[in-house]
Amino acid sequence: MKYIPQSNEDRRELLNAVGAKHIDELFQHIPSELRVQSNLNYPLAQSEQDLRKTFQEIGALSPSPKRSFAGCGIYQHEIPSVVPFLQGRSEFSTAYTPFQPEISQGLLQCIYEFQTLACQLTEMELSNASLYDGATSLGEAILMALRIKKRSKGKILISQAIQPFYLQVVQTYCKNFQDRIQFIPLSGDHLDISQLKQVLNDQVDILVTQSPNVFGVIENYPEIASLIKESKVLWLTSTMEPLSFGLTKGPGAYGAHIVTAEGQSFGNSAYLGGSTYGIFCTKDEFIRNLPGRLVGQTLDQRGRRSYTLTFATREQFIRRGRATSNICTNNNLNMLAGLIHMSVLGKRGIRELAEQNFSKTEFLKDELRKSDFQVSDSPTFNEFVLETKQPASHFLNASSKESWVCGVDLGRFKEEWKHKLLIHVSELHSKEELLQLTQFLRAQSK
Repeated sequence: MKYIPQSNEDRRELLNAVGAKHIDELFQHIPSELRVQSNLNYPLAQSEQDLRKTFQEIGALSPSPKRSFAGCGIYQHEIPSVVPFLQGRSEFSTAYTPFQPEISQGLLQCIYEFQTLACQLTEMELSNASLYDGATSLGEAILMALRIKKRSKGKILISQAIQPFYLQVVQTYCKNFQDRIQFIPLSGDHLDISQLKQVLNDQVDILVTQSPNVFGVIENYPEIASLIKESKVLWLTSTMEPLSFGLTKGPGAYGAHIVTAEGQSFGNSAYLGGSTYGIFCTKDEFIRNLPGRLVGQTLDQRGRRSYTLTFATREQFIRRGRATSNICTNNNLNMLAGLIHMSVLGKRGIRELAEQNFSKTEFLKDELRKSDFQVSDSPTFNEFVLETKQPASHFLNASSKESWVCGVDLGRFKEEWKHKLLIHVSELHSKEELLQLTQFLRAQSK
């Protein structure tokens, strides 16, 4: 952020421009009893040089970890330097949806290309112009499915293996439909298919699954697909790590009706939980129930290829109650980073990157098994659960003292998970670091 100080003359000009004599007039709409009356004891003014030094000292109080094996929804990957270089160009300096196609052709084309790649990645027919994140995408997907089912009062089946933060967002979105939600129990670390068979009937409208799930386990989508195919249930899927589609089929290939995902892994670093954007794909037949925006390709008056917003219903601007969604500002800048990253990698690069993540994860799992640790035999992608004798928090506290993070304590979500340490492995982790993690866990388990 640029350092632009304001002089007294600057303040006077600003006040004159808005027709105010004193800055207090700008806050008259706030009741006086809610305004701070005492001196806030601000520090003295500093020069730019001193201010930088102050912030450096503050930043040093929270040093970044030397290495991290934490995942659970936000993942660290190598971001090619071309991504921030192109994303930072002034043409893309706004995150707002481009309403004026005549001056926004470049950004509209970027969104269109992103929609194309999102469909190819998930093997779906239609994608919107991105949403806020994976969790809100899933919430919007359930609302969309309810619109498709119209006045039906059927059940909403949700897997218990969904990441708890995602579940909180879903419960907020579905506050008025809590009585229709039914959770499907787990069989170990994955969805219990036998239980799903028992509850999947004519009284069910929606099925919600996540793969890889909160334990990093890849769910048995072929078997779930065979059950859904024989019913009228709308199948909604969520994915926290879309890089997994580099090795597995996209949910669309199994017949999922709405596919959502967190796009952060492509193009965006793990800045304390962001930046993020949501992938949202569906079938062509549901296009008029789609939330958010859709960019389409057309021809202008001269017959040249051009792009414009499509199916951005006017209700979103003038009759909010009748809108399919009121998300107007999406994460275009974050989406743009994802588009650039996926374009740079290409189909082969995405697969190779996924193979690196998978093979390094399997290597660590084998090393831990050699040390008599309990690791699930379920198929996983780039993170897995280690069953620990001591609470998982014990290992995290020990690693934090050495300025690194050994994983995620799933006990923070549920008491019965307190002996589950979720470990994330990516292309950023070297073989030496994986062996060091094994040695650390072995030493802390004594």
